[in-house]
Amino acid sequence: MRNYIGKYYSLKEKAVFTRIKLGAWTFIILGTLMIFGNLFSDSSIAVPVHPTFDYPHFDTTISNYGNNNIKLTGKLEIMQPSFTQKLLLPESIIEFDILNCALIIILSILILRLLPHIHSTVLFQTDISKRIRLIGIALIIFWILDVIRTFFYAIPEINRLTNNQFIYHTNSFMFVPVPFWLGITVLWISRIYRNAFNLKQDQQLTI
Repeated sequence: MRNYIGKYYSLKEKAVFTRIKLGAWTFIILGTLMIFGNLFSDSSIAVPVHPTFDYPHFDTTISNYGNNNIKLTGKLEIMQPSFTQKLLLPESIIEFDILNCALIIILSILILRLLPHIHSTVLFQTDISKRIRLIGIALIIFWILDVIRTFFYAIPEINRLTNNQFIYHTNSFMFVPVPFWLGITVLWISRIYRNAFNLKQDQQLTI
């Protein structure tokens, strides 16, 4: 099956696949560098926080711009984080913490493994539903791990560090679980692909 790769599909399709490969490898390299940089550097980490409900300045407006207000929220900067804090605390800097970088690397590897089997000349010649399913499973596992680290580590740890005056400012994934539903969608796509592949195999046997 690998003999098809790079030989029979159009130059336009080849260019698209080349860009995807370059993007995936870029994410793998950058994600790996960021993981090692976060774990083994001496730099601080910043965690998004907001005041607790019983804090005197909860929901305090610090600036007014006409009818628009800026509330007191912010980030907790940990100057000398422990290895566990680096590993498990979600960071506020574009959310490129350890868990997110690991997800990006895993998804990039799975996509690279999938690419040779989805261009026009070989589509439905190999059952790749399991490889598609792995992407969906990875997204769901990521969301579960994110929920676990948030409620069982990040929230208690921020409470401890701030003497119960601030709590971790959770992102929207906690309440609108985009990775979970995206994973479910990918699992559904893998099932559709498997059914289409089996149907094509049956048609070829009857010819």
